[in-house]
Formats: sequence, C-alpha cells, structure tokens
Amino acid sequence: MKLLCAIFIFSPVFAGLLHAQEKEWPEVEKFAADIKGVIWDLRGTNSLKHLRYDGEKIFPVTGNGMNQNPYKEHAFVDVGVFQIVFGDTRAAWYFVSDDLKLITPVNISEMVEFKAEPGSVIKPVKNFPQDIQNVVWVGRNQQAELKLRWNGKELEVGAKKDSWIVQKVDAVVANRRVLEAGGENNSLFWLVFSEDGSEATWVKVDDIFGGHASTNPGKAALAARTTGLSPQQNDLANHAEDLLNAGEKMRAATLLRELERKNAANKDALKKLQARFNLLK
Repeated sequence: MKLLCAIFIFSPVFAGLLHAQEKEWPEVEKFAADIKGVIWDLRGTNSLKHLRYDGEKIFPVTGNGMNQNPYKEHAFVDVGVFQIVFGDTRAAWYFVSDDLKLITPVNISEMVEFKAEPGSVIKPVKNFPQDIQNVVWVGRNQQAELKLRWNGKELEVGAKKDSWIVQKVDAVVANRRVLEAGGENNSLFWLVFSEDGSEATWVKVDDIFGGHASTNPGKAALAARTTGLSPQQNDLANHAEDLLNAGEKMRAATLLRELERKNAANKDALKKLQARFNLLK
C-alpha cells in the first residue's frame, strides 16, 4: 500500500471538530429505530465491552445487561454509522452491517469533512466503490484547499497552497462505504462516504475493533498463549476468524490488517496470523 506523504498527513491544524453533524434524514432515523434495544458485544476493546441505544441515549452495558451512565454526546452521522464523543480530541465511529448483526468500532482523533464538488453527478451509494468513482470531493483545513477523487484504481489526494500537489495513493475497501489508506509512521486513514453520495469524511484512525449483536455470538476461541497476541488482540483475532467463516472476507481482512499493524514488531504473532488467515492473502 502506497503511503501518504507528509503534506497530506493531519496535524492539529488539519483536524476538524470531532462533533459530527447529526443527520435527520428518514433513512438515518429508520436506522436509529432499527438498532433500538440491540446490545452490541464489542471485540478487542480494552474496557468498553457492551453498548445499547435505548431510542434517546447510548449506554455502556454491564455483562449482565444493565445500562450504566449514558454518554453525554452521540450522533447518527449516516445510515449505518453512529458516533460517540469521548472528549475534545477523541471519538469513535461505529459501522453497523446492513443485517444489524455486526459492528465495527473505530477510534478516531482527527477529521476533515468534504462535499461533492459543485456540478458533480452524484447518486445514492449502492455499489461501492463504483458509485463514487470519478466524483471530486472538496474540503479544506487551516492550511490548504483539499480535493479527493477515487479513479477506480487509486485515491487521488490533492492539496493547494500556492499550487496544487497531487498524490495517487493505494486504497482498499475497509467497511461499508469506506476506503482505507496508509500513511507515514504506520498511521491509518479512512475515507467514509455518505449513503446519498453527497458527502465524505476523512478521518485519522487510531484503533479498529470488532463486534456483533448479542444474538449473534462468536464461536472462535483460540487462547492468547497459542496465538502470541495480547488478550485484547487475541479476542479481535477470534472475531476475525468468525467473520471469515461467515463469509465476511472484507471485514475480516480489515481486522487482519489492523492486527498486523499493531503487531509489526511481534514476528512470532505475525507469522501465526498469516498462517491462520492465509485465505485472505
């Protein structure tokens, strides 16, 4: 995967607010209603293990199903995606599968919002990434104008100070309406597109986790002493195996890349991961 060079990597002056705009579209409202009462079992997380939305607020949930104190701020940012804000510099986005059985939490620390360039032909994103191909997305941060375009093979990233500088970057589909690109120093970025095809959000990803509805329990159960991973990452690897066995190759591959990124210096664990998930190579 080609890496984004330094000019495109976020710094504090590049970062947008972590308070995503609440969407009030009927499709988003339906999604919010559909997940009301669902308990999400999160995988690979350190402390937050279960979540529930009660129709008004989002709660961390104890192991026996009891709501704890609700989070002060959340937003339904699009169909299948909601956000919890943990502080001024940290938030998480949660990507829910269409069948409401799976969830992918992503810790983010920085973001920039983009809109389709005026005059662009846009349409609802049903086939991804084909439906966003060749649409130009425009945004800006405190340093430069920014443009993005998926050309069908690569992500073209442009920044303008005195003149435009454009870099072509390898990207892969990582989740629903999400392209993933790597940056310098092992950094990671997701470009998330709205379902109606009018907006995109560029986020710096710190951590990727997994999860499932409590009615869709996991099965894989390799022990950490066998895999060489930490307990949290071993839990995530077991979830990735469940995803692979369920035919969810894209989501499994996303978690495998995250596990490889976080264990780059752990050669023994890397070798075992690659053998375990050789079908994804």
